[in-house]
Amino acid sequence: MTTKLRRGVTAEGEAAKRLRLQLDFSPEAHERLMRIRERSDASTNAEVVRNALRIYDWFLEQKVKGGKLQVVDGDTVKEVQILF
Repeated sequence: MTTKLRRGVTAEGEAAKRLRLQLDFSPEAHERLMRIRERSDASTNAEVVRNALRIYDWFLEQKVKGGKLQVVDGDTVKEVQILF
């Protein structure tokens, strides 16, 4: 993975610091990224990754607090344990 500092410009014209990451994906992971991008109507791959990081960060916070993940399907509630 490569990280580079890049200067961008915000809509207000202010200089903003951004980090550019270069990621290597297997063909299968790239296909998954493209499927998620299409299903989520994300405009860029970076948007997909940023959203995934937000969700993962939230999930880890809940795990630390002792929270539990549940899937509700109609009248059925299933507790889900994700191991990673």
